[in-house]
Amino acid sequence: MSQAEALYRLQMIDVALLQAQQRLKTIDAALSDDHQVAAARQAVAKAQQKLQPLRAQAHNLELEVQSNLSKTGVTEEQLYSGRVRNPKELQDMQQEIAALKKRKGELEDHLLAVMMEVEEAENHLAACEAQLKSAQSQQSGAEEQLLQEQAGVQEQVKTLQSQRSAALTHVTPESLKLYTALRPKKANQPVAVMKGNSCQTCGVEQEMAVAQQARQGQKLTFCTSCERILVYMG
Repeated sequence: MSQAEALYRLQMIDVALLQAQQRLKTIDAALSDDHQVAAARQAVAKAQQKLQPLRAQAHNLELEVQSNLSKTGVTEEQLYSGRVRNPKELQDMQQEIAALKKRKGELEDHLLAVMMEVEEAENHLAACEAQLKSAQSQQSGAEEQLLQEQAGVQEQVKTLQSQRSAALTHVTPESLKLYTALRPKKANQPVAVMKGNSCQTCGVEQEMAVAQQARQGQKLTFCTSCERILVYMG
């Protein structure tokens, strides 16, 4: 195996290893991303905050209506009991009863409006809670799939690392040093395939002497255009 072939084999492993490692980073980011659940949970909290004071307001109005009815009942009982004979007092009672009944109507109208708001807020809260449950379910299912994929990719990384160690046994220290130096400059692909007389990465046809040297594979040969190491593949 020529050094160019050994480096090309190493490059294929390194590219696959880099892709696997990048996928692991993506999976880690996805596993830590719970923005949909967080947003749904926040929506539930806001819906609860809106509903609670409305329920309290409705409860207070119900108590006022009950108090009004109680007071009206007491006053009417006094009015019709026959115990009060003073015309002025009787007139005052009648006026008080009329005012209480008017106030009762106002309270009931207000209570009805608030109860409608309560119902609307309860429906909104129920919708938010359903959305939260759905988001949590989706997150749980996605996490399960991601964890399974993560385990598979981690095994793939181990396999590739073993393959890389084996591939390195065919690479000389000098070739490895050159390959390592070129990697960041050549987008992690410092080795280019030559088919015929052309570099398959940049497409430039090589001079005859360069192409012949690449075919022989006795020493590392570089593309005259992109300056990658050429490996002849027929």
